[in-house]
Amino acid sequence: MHATSIEKEYRSKRISADEAAALVHSGASIHLGGAANVAAIIDARLARRVHELRDVTVRTYIDTHAYRICEADPEGESFHWFSGFVLGFSRAFSRRRGIGIYIPSSWHNVPAFIRDTLAFDIFYLVTPPMTESGFFNFGLTAGETMAIADVSRTIVVVVRKDMPTVPGGFEECLPLSRIDYVVEDDETHTFCLPPVEATKADRLIAENILNAGLIQEGTTLQIGIGGLPNSVLELISASGFRNLGLHTEMLTEKMMDLIEAGIVTNSEKRRDRFKTVFTFCLGSRRLYDFVDRNPLFATYPVNYTNHPMVIAEQPRMFSLNSAAQIDLTGQVASEQIGGSRPFQVSGTGGQLDFVMGTMFARDGKGVSVIALYSEYNGASKIVPLLETGTNVTVPRSMVEHVATEWGVARLRGLTVQERALALIAIAHPQHRDGLMRQARDAGFLPYRTLDGKKPRGIIVQRG
Repeated sequence: MHATSIEKEYRSKRISADEAAALVHSGASIHLGGAANVAAIIDARLARRVHELRDVTVRTYIDTHAYRICEADPEGESFHWFSGFVLGFSRAFSRRRGIGIYIPSSWHNVPAFIRDTLAFDIFYLVTPPMTESGFFNFGLTAGETMAIADVSRTIVVVVRKDMPTVPGGFEECLPLSRIDYVVEDDETHTFCLPPVEATKADRLIAENILNAGLIQEGTTLQIGIGGLPNSVLELISASGFRNLGLHTEMLTEKMMDLIEAGIVTNSEKRRDRFKTVFTFCLGSRRLYDFVDRNPLFATYPVNYTNHPMVIAEQPRMFSLNSAAQIDLTGQVASEQIGGSRPFQVSGTGGQLDFVMGTMFARDGKGVSVIALYSEYNGASKIVPLLETGTNVTVPRSMVEHVATEWGVARLRGLTVQERALALIAIAHPQHRDGLMRQARDAGFLPYRTLDGKKPRGIIVQRG
């Protein structure tokens, strides 16, 4: 059989991983991708060149990989690493190098600022094998991929056989003609997210959210990853809901369970009806096999999935996000630990995008929930005011519902005094008296004795 013109072009562009890494020169700017599509094989090859390279700028996001370049170059002399979303795999590097490594932005806006302000010498783009028609699908991570490609002088595709091909709405693939080089990666397996066990606190918060009646028939869901989101999805599965939809930043394992059970049908959605929409996916091999070439799904760039106006069009849009701290005025901190030397532990991501999207809901029925544990290591996660060095992820003017193990409060429309009382009511009982004193000292509450009535905004309360 004679080779087609596409096959001949593919072979002419094929190089080794060593040759691909050798394309990087001192002073270059490169992107290694993000989430399940981090070009780990290139990272390993570049780390070997640590003594011959200087001032190479490396960008990443959703760090599912402990970067060899950072391990090989602790002081960042050879590789200046910057991340759009730090995960546990890269937090040690974040702590060492400082918060200067982080690129602040609400995620829906990232493709625009990439196209407006950035340029890369090389983009190492991880994909599944090329289609017969000569296209490289973006696999599990659409995100900001096309925007990075648009501003990259050279694109090197890193092909992994175990990367699924995911149907897309738009901007989910590139033609071979746009690719400069192809590396076939037989060394690296696509990252699978380990299962997260739910705690008792996770289950209590999930019960409070369901008992508050914030999810109904026909609700469109955006729910993240972790023990708490998993607990909410498990309760939804057992609750008898039907005709739910998914329009989410991240596709997770428990969401697949809802689809298989017929609970998620996407039949009530205004956009992408009968499709589960996401911009990246992390989970098990079972999940990846489920999305592979499955027409139930549509992956989109993040400027679509996370755009507040797109989110606002979904019926009964429900958004659940986690936080590290909230102060008594309602300011939410989800991404950075404060103090004399603050460090980045995650990123803004899509949290603010979905809070805004539900707030702008066209049907007036959008619901956003910020959930957090009431305490950690004996310290209250509800504090009088955020510590210096702690950045605000969601401003108090946009916070609607707050959930802990001890209840759910709706802050929307409340005065600062009413917010303080409502948040104290869902704080851990051991901290309530102290928070009450601190609230008075801060001027949030009068010093006179309050009448003891149930605070406004409390929907569910335990203890």
